[in-house]
Parts: sequence; structure tokens; C-alpha cells
Amino acid sequence: MGSRGGLCTALTDGTTQASLCRIPMATFLPSLHWAVPAAHADYYTPFYVLASGLNLVLLLREGWRRGYPMRSWLVVLACSSLAFILGTKLLALSGPEWQQLLTTGRWPAAGARSVLGGALSGTLLLLLLRRPLGFSWQMFDAFALPMCLALTVQCVGCVLTGCCFGEATAGGWGLTYAPGTWPYVAQVAQGAISASAAHSLPVHPTQLYTLLLCAGVGALLLGTRHKPWPGGSRNLLHLGLLLAGRWLIEFWRDAAGEPVGATVHEHSGLVMNELQWVLLVLAPGLLGLWIWQLRRQPATAYPQYEKLPTVRPRLNLLAVALLLLVTGWLGTSALSLPEILVMKALLLTVLVLEAGAALRGSAKQLRPTRVALPLGLAWVVFVLTSQVPADSTTTTLEITAGAGNGAYFEDVQDGGGCSGPLTRTTYDHRYAVQGATVELHKDNARHTTFGVGVWRGRDKIAYQILDPPTGTVLAVADSSLALFSVNPYVEFTSALRPGKLGFGYRTGLQLGRLHHQGRTNSLTEDPEFQKVSLDLGVWAGVREKLYVQADVNQGGLGVGNPTARLSLGSGLGQLDGRHLLLGMAFAENKGSSKMGFVSGSLRLGQTGITFYPYAATNFARLHQLHLRVGYRIPLPKPVRVRR
Repeated sequence: MGSRGGLCTALTDGTTQASLCRIPMATFLPSLHWAVPAAHADYYTPFYVLASGLNLVLLLREGWRRGYPMRSWLVVLACSSLAFILGTKLLALSGPEWQQLLTTGRWPAAGARSVLGGALSGTLLLLLLRRPLGFSWQMFDAFALPMCLALTVQCVGCVLTGCCFGEATAGGWGLTYAPGTWPYVAQVAQGAISASAAHSLPVHPTQLYTLLLCAGVGALLLGTRHKPWPGGSRNLLHLGLLLAGRWLIEFWRDAAGEPVGATVHEHSGLVMNELQWVLLVLAPGLLGLWIWQLRRQPATAYPQYEKLPTVRPRLNLLAVALLLLVTGWLGTSALSLPEILVMKALLLTVLVLEAGAALRGSAKQLRPTRVALPLGLAWVVFVLTSQVPADSTTTTLEITAGAGNGAYFEDVQDGGGCSGPLTRTTYDHRYAVQGATVELHKDNARHTTFGVGVWRGRDKIAYQILDPPTGTVLAVADSSLALFSVNPYVEFTSALRPGKLGFGYRTGLQLGRLHHQGRTNSLTEDPEFQKVSLDLGVWAGVREKLYVQADVNQGGLGVGNPTARLSLGSGLGQLDGRHLLLGMAFAENKGSSKMGFVSGSLRLGQTGITFYPYAATNFARLHQLHLRVGYRIPLPKPVRVRR
């Protein structure tokens, strides 16, 4: 019942996990013991995938039957699925493995699992999500029956694999396993059989006991599905019965097949392992809470009177973003390919539904960012869950996509000449840009980078004509002007060595409608634009410690309100491309154009993903915000044929 891999870390005789997972079809032996002979097949993974898929399908059907908003329900399923997967593995980690995880941040390579950890972590996460997402306590009941049926299927894989096996038995119902299986190897290590034995001693089929337990609890839930019990009571009953049954089955379980709490202790004359002592408290507690709930809380005619949640798009997208960060950090060391595919499918479905809901809004209320955000996160799902690591090859291709916005205010006064009146006009700019870049990084002598960016957006301008002496508004108008830029550039960097001085520079062009610079009173008549500008930059210093950088019109900062920057930077002790910049930014607008800014380059583990955030403000009416996300793809080296 979810303890696959418990022996893999304990055995030292050279037996590998792959060889232990190659199992059998059951046949009947003359000794009246059921045998599971060795076969070159992995039965655990197919049944694990089948059980997980069945659980997910049943949960989707249950949510649809109850009338849950699918956008919110899928978020719950994605979060609970990841929590369950991680919980099964975290509870089975040994002390040294926990130390490795906490000190290095790297996930241990152990394959042990415990369904108890998944049940615990999944339940705790549902408790955290229920109220923010607007679900009632009946939500917990939706998970009870699907979990029982999924565990029933999983137990078949455990029988064939040989994990979760029981102690030796003389009964005719015992299972014997062939060489290379877990019970066989454990009995050889214990000295119970010789290494040349034809098969293991018969063992209690504890996997079948668990299968009957899960099927029985599922049948009970089906038989009582029309009972008007309070919300959450079915989940309490299902958990209490499963834990009570697990406590009983542990008396026949072999300690070598139990990855969690297998050490035996005696208290008051009762001898049980650590897991049983814990279950002895949890199981009666849950069943007692179930009885108390039935007696104290009024019954409801479920599911007719269940309070349904309302969709909360911001929380949905926030949850997806957090899941992306977690899965990006975990990588393939913690999640198997089927688990990654399940998470990818759930997250993509949520994001597509959110984007569709935004597109269905009225044209007047539709905001492009509401559509761009879920679709952008969908792209990140593909990249993060693909887990393609950044490579150290000599040539890499980096693709970035991003968006930004800014605001600035101009108060312009023009002289009236010898006898003309003074004029005063205010311009209130609100602009937003979106774009993408493609860069080819060549690790040659100059560490050359060739890149091109394309940016587009709009500058919304509200202006007022004022009476200069009094400030009285004489006229108002507004306009929305298109912006775009094509930005080719090239960068050169000296060889970077720890503790050594280095330098680099960048040169390029910004071509297009970059910046509105008209000073006429009518913005709708022949507006003037800056159409060409230089994209320049230079830095010098010890890259991983401290360096000075100056740049002007770099990337998206050259569109909307072209900006120059002077800053101090640091690679934060690394030479892998990450950095942090702090300094002053100077925009082209009239008036107060100075801002403090912070920007950085943050790499997400070994995923090939890099975040490029930037924020600048004068804490008044001038600000800029930008965020780009890049994905670096290693390119194969060209094959040179000698002639």
C-alpha cells in the first residue's frame, strides 16, 4: 500500500531497484502456495498510473455531479495531487535523506513511498484551500470513494511487484516470490533462505488484505451515499476505517517491507511498531470525531443543499503560479514522468479555462492582461514541466517574452514671444508594452551574443490646457497612440574568471515609433514620435562581486519612455549569469525624470528558466515595471568532417 522502494535503500548486496520491480503473474503450485515467479516487466508503474488516472477521472466526475465550478475544482485537484505525491515520498524519507534535502535543497533519489504521507499532506492542503476558494465541508467527501477505488487498483500492482509484503506464513494462502523480488531478497538478507533458493518462503499477502480493506470501505461508502450526513463526515469515516484496518494488517506485515515506523516498541505489555502506536491514536480519534459529528451537527440532504463556491480567478492564477514555482524547484528528481504529465494537464486546463473566461467578457470590460496572464503561465507550464536543464555547451539559444508598463507626467509651459500669451499644457502618460527577444549566445573568445527584440504597445495620453496664472482648465482631450520597436543588438563580454576584472559592452538600435514627443495642443493631429535611438551599454568590474554598469534604451526600456541607467551590480557570488542591479534611472520626459531602480536576473534551478524583473519609481507620478521570462536551449555542436 504505497511503500514501493522501502528495501532499495536498505539492501547492500548489489540488487538494484529495477531488478526488484520486475514481476510476475500468479500461478498455483502443488505446495498449495501462490507463487509470483520472476518476469521481465515492471508492474508497479502501470498500476500506479492506472490508479492515479482512475482517481482523477472519478474526482472530475464527482465535481461535475456536485455542480462545482470546474475552474476552481481543477485548482483543488492540482494542488491536492501534488501534495499527495510529495507526501507519499516525504514521509518515507530516512534521517540522512531529510538532512540532504534540508541542507542542499536537492531531492533524494530514494524511491520509497507511503500512502499515509499522501493522505496526511493532501488533507492538510484541503483544509488550507477550502475557505479561500469558497468550498464547503462537503468537498472532503468528494475525495473518499475515488481514493478507495484507486487504492484497490494500486494494491494489484503491489501484489505483483512484491512490495508491502507480509511475514512468513505456513498457511495455504501465502504467496511465494521468485529470485530478484523484494521478499526473496529480504529473506536472503535475513538468512531465512539461501541465495540459491528457487523461491522465497510463503508470506502473508498483506497487499491483498489491504485490497479487501479498501474495497470494503468503498462498498460501505456506496451503500451509505444517500444518508443525510453532515459535510465531511464521509471522509472522516473513510480515513478512520482505512487507518484502523492498516493498524490490524501491520501485525502480519514484514518490517523489511515497511518504510515508515517499522521499529518495534513494547508499552504496557503490548508490542507494536511505531506506525501502529501512531495509528492507535489516529484511527479511534477520527472515528470518534465522525460519531460526534453525526450526533451534534444537523443533517443535511446532501448534495442538494451543498453551498457551491464562486469562481475566484485571481486566487486560481496565484495557486497555479505557486505550483509552477514548486514543480520548477522539484524537477524530475522528485516527480516521475507520469506525475509531470498529470500536473501539466491539470495546470494547462485551468489556464485555458481562465483565458477562455476572460475572452468571453464584454469588449468594454476585457483587459488584455487578463488574457495574457493565463496564456503566459500556460507557456511557462510547458517549459517548467518539461524540465530541460540548462547545458554548458558552447552555443545556446535563449527565447524571452515579457511585458511592462509605465507612467509619467509632464507640465509644459511655452513663452508667448514679445506679446503673445503664455501657454501651459499637462500630459499624463500611461503606456504598456509587450514583446519578445531571441538571443544566440556563443561562448567564443569574446563571449558574443547576437539578439533581436520586437516590442509593441500603446501610450494613452490625457492632456489639459491650463491658464498659466490661475491653473484653470481651459480644455481637455485624450488619445491612444500605438508604439512599436524592432531592436537588433550585439553584446561582447570578456572571459569571466573568479576574482578577476572583466568588462562587457552592448550596442544596438531601436527602430520604430518609440516615444511620443509632440508638444502640440491636439494629440490627434500628426503626433510626433521619436523613431530611432541607440541601444548602448557597458559594464566593468569583478562580475561575481561588484561592478559598475551604464546603459541607455536597453530592450523594452527604449519604448514608451526611453530610459538611461547608472548602477552598481553583483553576480551574488556566481558567474552563471545571475545578477542584481541597484541604481538611478533617467527618463526622457520633461520635469522630474530621476528614479531609483532595482533589476535582476534570477535563474530557476537547472530548468533553463531565467526571470528578468525590473522596477523603477520616484515615488510620485513616474514609474516603470517590467518582467521578462527567458528559456535557454542548448544547441548541439556542429560536426566537423576532416578531409
